Amino acid sequence: MNFFRKFIKNTDNRKLQTDSDAIFSLSSTYINLETKLGLKSTGRCAICVEKVSESRFDELKRYIDSFLDSIKTNFELSYSTLIDKYDYLWIIIDAKRIEDIVACITAVGETIEERGFSDQLLSAVIEFSSDGIENPYYLIYNYKLDSFYPFVPTNTTINQRRRNNQAEMKIMAAVTDDKLPFEKDMTRWYPIWDLPL
Repeated sequence: MNFFRKFIKNTDNRKLQTDSDAIFSLSSTYINLETKLGLKSTGRCAICVEKVSESRFDELKRYIDSFLDSIKTNFELSYSTLIDKYDYLWIIIDAKRIEDIVACITAVGETIEERGFSDQLLSAVIEFSSDGIENPYYLIYNYKLDSFYPFVPTNTTINQRRRNNQAEMKIMAAVTDDKLPFEKDMTRWYPIWDLPL
């Protein structure tokens, strides 16, 4: 974690610290997800950022690219970026260890916030699976609510989109006693369809 932080200047921003602490708590919560539900990290995660003015956005993207290029060899991670049909920027990261995923999401989120894009930072998505191939499970961190919630899609066909509410409730039960800030208001468990993971 210190390796990531040395690339980012110190800050007293309380909001930034809240996000960092929340995401970092996922490292310990992961143990419960694995032991209680058999969920393992796929190594894939993504951060979603709302697009703003072209010039400032391009500058931010270059800065993030430079940062990730500088650490990807040390942490055996790869990344890509894309802009979806809603004009949101997705920073997609693939790493081998949950600790590296957590550290990378935290560092990239801090970078975005420190560059003045706090309001544009929407969500961080971490992918899990019970079989390693199909049936993805997601934990989504909502930067506006400062909390996590589960998302388990079962059918992604546009006209028949469904989610597995039972599986989502099991995830909630598995992490209730952890330090992970979890959104208890299920009306705020917003689905994110067509995830680029």
